[in-house]
Amino acid sequence: MRPAISFDQLSGNPQVSFRVRHFEKPVQDILVFLAGLNQPVIVAIDEFQQILSYPEKNTDAWLRATIQQLQNVRFLFSGSRQTLLSELFSNPKKPFYRSASPLKLEKIPQEIYRNFIIKIFRKNGKTLPPNLADEILVWTKCHTYYVQHLCNRLFQLNKKIYEQADWQECAQRIIQEQEVFFYNYRSLLSKQQWKLLVAVAKTGIVYAPTSKGFIGENKLGSAATVFKSIDSLLEKEMIFKEFDADGALFYQPYDVFFERWIQGKDF
Repeated sequence: MRPAISFDQLSGNPQVSFRVRHFEKPVQDILVFLAGLNQPVIVAIDEFQQILSYPEKNTDAWLRATIQQLQNVRFLFSGSRQTLLSELFSNPKKPFYRSASPLKLEKIPQEIYRNFIIKIFRKNGKTLPPNLADEILVWTKCHTYYVQHLCNRLFQLNKKIYEQADWQECAQRIIQEQEVFFYNYRSLLSKQQWKLLVAVAKTGIVYAPTSKGFIGENKLGSAATVFKSIDSLLEKEMIFKEFDADGALFYQPYDVFFERWIQGKDF
């Protein structure tokens, strides 16, 4: 976008307008410039799956065509939606098919994370016992966003030595603050989708959402209805699907705070 500043001839008021250039050429020019440098360059693109939702057509095609011509530039594509990223790189119909080596980042091991948290608190004259750090990590499922959110809130307490009640009160306060958003989830979903989301959240990890046992226990109707609701919840990013170490598929809620809120409710 090229801004242009002018003045109204009658009033004398300043005016600003923008001339928009097509975005492909500037991006290509930047990449070609980087390729011409006398040192290797790494370009990291986060949330790369968003390229699928760009309004411009064939963005992935022209970007892939440009990348193929670069000799001195390496690319790192990362994202939080594994299903969409896999679609980009494993679908033969997609331009980026087999163009990158996959690397899945696992959660930080609990022991390493526990020691890190304790160390940060100790650096600032605060004592967080190891068993409490473990409880926090279990409650947040070692998910960094939720770990940091809760630990930050705990750190703000005017205390030197923490007790179990301290982190639990912080956790409950966070959940209460976000309750308005959680109730809003229900208004965004159909009745069946909400029932399935609640069932997944109360269970924590669901391996067979269409099994008779799970459907009957949670009164979810037919397997076909559950299948349809799963697709909707995945699309809305209310749940995600993952494979365990043995290759078995399971489903979990996206929002750990929402999951803990549901587990404390009688829905």
